[in-house]
Parts: sequence; structure tokens; C-alpha cells
Amino acid sequence: MPNATSCPGGRWCDRADALLGVDGIHVCSVTAAGTGLVLHVETEEPVSGCPDCGVVAVGHGRRQVRLHDIPCFGRPVRLVWAKRVWRCPDPDCPRTTFTEEHELAGPRAKLTARAVAWATDGLQRFDTSVSALAHQLGVSWHTAWDAIKAEAARRIAAGRPSDWGERARRG
Repeated sequence: MPNATSCPGGRWCDRADALLGVDGIHVCSVTAAGTGLVLHVETEEPVSGCPDCGVVAVGHGRRQVRLHDIPCFGRPVRLVWAKRVWRCPDPDCPRTTFTEEHELAGPRAKLTARAVAWATDGLQRFDTSVSALAHQLGVSWHTAWDAIKAEAARRIAAGRPSDWGERARRG
């Protein structure tokens, strides 16, 4: 799908967006790279307010954020998110620029939130090793483990039943 925006009826392709399945994120293009897929995505957020003063912000371009997502069709997937940068036009505001936020991924994340949940579920429910999960995601063991460990700690703190503490130590 070299040109996902060519779908009839709009700027983005509803069919490609449905395959991705993340609300508020649109697929701009899909390419094959090595053994995996690269999806270029963006949000449709037309307006945003400054988090400090609430003044309607002005678009200040985009920057590319690279994230690893859940595998698709047995191939690792990398998302390239054209993340909006906003500028606060209020000269008295201490915040000059800020970037958009989405539940897709937190600040400085390497994996999408759903990739972290997918990997943690794999470790918890299917006795999959961290090494196997990292391979499927196309990341290093440490990248996978750092994200899984944080999500596992969150789940344990939330009181979810777990029997996988030993599995996590085995890696």
C-alpha cells in the first residue's frame, strides 16, 4: 500500500486505519523494510491548547517518533509517528513549545502501549520468554524487558492475580 491516502472519501484510508486499530491514529503509508513493516502514522488533532496557560496553540511542525508495535502477519512492525509540535503564542507563558500526546505511547517510549501489553500478556499467559517476545517485536532483550517489567509492576500493584514472577526471572 504505497499510497494509503488514495482511498476514496478522505485524507486517510479507513481500511488501513481499521487494520491498525488505534483510535485517533491514521495510517499514511506502509512499506516493507527488511523482514518487517514500517507504518507512517499521524493523528488528526486539528487544535490543541497550551498545557500551562490554555491558549490555543499554533502548529510548529512535526517530528518523527519511531516506535515498535505488535507484530503483524508474523513480521515486526515499526511505527513512524509524525508527532505534532505546538507553539504557545502567549509571550507571557513559560512554555514555548510542546508535543502532542496520545495513548499510543508515552514520552520517550520505544514500544507502543499495546506492544507492551501484548508482550506482558505473552509472558504472563503463554510462558513465552522475553527473548522470544523481543525477537517478535524486533527489539533487544533489554528494550523488551524494561517495558515488560514496568507494566508487570503496574499490574501487580493494581492487584491483578499473577503467577508469573518466576517466569519473568527466567527471561
